[in-house]
Amino acid sequence: MRECSHCHKPLSPQELAREESAGMEAERKALGLQGVRFLYYNCTGCGYADIFVDIHPLEGETHDAFRQRRRELETTVRQLHADRVEVVVTEK
Repeated sequence: MRECSHCHKPLSPQELAREESAGMEAERKALGLQGVRFLYYNCTGCGYADIFVDIHPLEGETHDAFRQRRRELETTVRQLHADRVEVVVTEK
């Protein structure tokens, strides 16, 4: 269950922005990025959006390599700025 990072309302499946999510996933695949998934939600409670970046270990990836990849992803995500949009990195 995901929740809005702004107002903490539980997000419903209806709040998943399917087109935006599909577009981000298409870009991810085109760039050859593996071990991550992007989901875009629009909160009907407060009007903010959340982009969830799910990160999971790659086959054969060591624990240390996974942690390093997560740190690098979080560093990159912190550099992104948009009004009323939060990016949330989660392990899956």
